[in-house]
Amino acid sequence: MVWRLLARLLLGGFFLLSGGIKSLSPALFVQQIDAFGLVWPPLQPLVAWGLILLELVAGGAVLMGWRRGLWLMMALLLLFIAVLGYGVAIDLDIACGCLGKADLGSLPQAIGRDLLMLVMVAALLVPAPSLSLPTKEVS
Repeated sequence: MVWRLLARLLLGGFFLLSGGIKSLSPALFVQQIDAFGLVWPPLQPLVAWGLILLELVAGGAVLMGWRRGLWLMMALLLLFIAVLGYGVAIDLDIACGCLGKADLGSLPQAIGRDLLMLVMVAALLVPAPSLSLPTKEVS
């Protein structure tokens, strides 16, 4: 099915792009993590690099068609939505940081984007219908 391939390319590509951009400027990503106030400062670089690595792994796995990559991507999206929601709840006025300095969207916009990607991931986790015709057993 063409839509499944397109969804995998979009999701995997976005996660690879996001992780790649963050890996080029990890200090900026650490600052964005710090703005939320959820991670103890000495652990922020470790968390930043861990998230970058997980995004790259998830993106690559989804592009290669590995089902576990979809589950990892779903877990990351749920985490991101929760953290972004927290940011909205405390009235944090920063860009999401998903795409480094190129990401000029607000936190609510990022939540919307992540929810759309979550729906795409969920749709990909539903097994594709078989295209074969039913056969009759001959007795």
